Amino acid sequence: MIYKKRTYLIFLFPVLMWCFLIILAPYLMSIHREFAANLIYFLFSPVCHQLPERSFFLFGYKLAVCARCTAIYFGFLITSLIYPLFKRIDNKETPGKWLLILSLIPMGLDGGIQLVTSYESTNQIRAITGGIFGIILPLYIIPVYNTIIYEVVGWLKTRNQFNQKSS
Repeated sequence: MIYKKRTYLIFLFPVLMWCFLIILAPYLMSIHREFAANLIYFLFSPVCHQLPERSFFLFGYKLAVCARCTAIYFGFLITSLIYPLFKRIDNKETPGKWLLILSLIPMGLDGGIQLVTSYESTNQIRAITGGIFGIILPLYIIPVYNTIIYEVVGWLKTRNQFNQKSS
């Protein structure tokens, strides 16, 4: 069981750090640590447009990602944290693909309508649509992560047993 808990915590740690960095950037700006803050903003720039008008602000500065991305990542974090309350931490089964597809529809509609019309979504709508997807995503990512980890561990055990027998 310790092995399973450790595997889950290894999954959870980067998720926690990712979300921590999102709020650390504006905090660092607020205490005049611009170099460190700008490094974090730069780190997130490949995954988010970071437009100020589409971002939430904390400590008077924008978060490291836009409102939609913030909701996706924090939704992901919340579900990842409560996952052991409703699923086994070593679960390898994903829900049907339709749940994932359904979770993408609100975000796709919101973004798509903005693309083809003059409608401009609000940050609250962006957060809700992103949050729906972020909350559902760990239900797929954690089982896939578990499958990969347990397959690799099983392969390593088999390999070690083979090496011990042939020595």
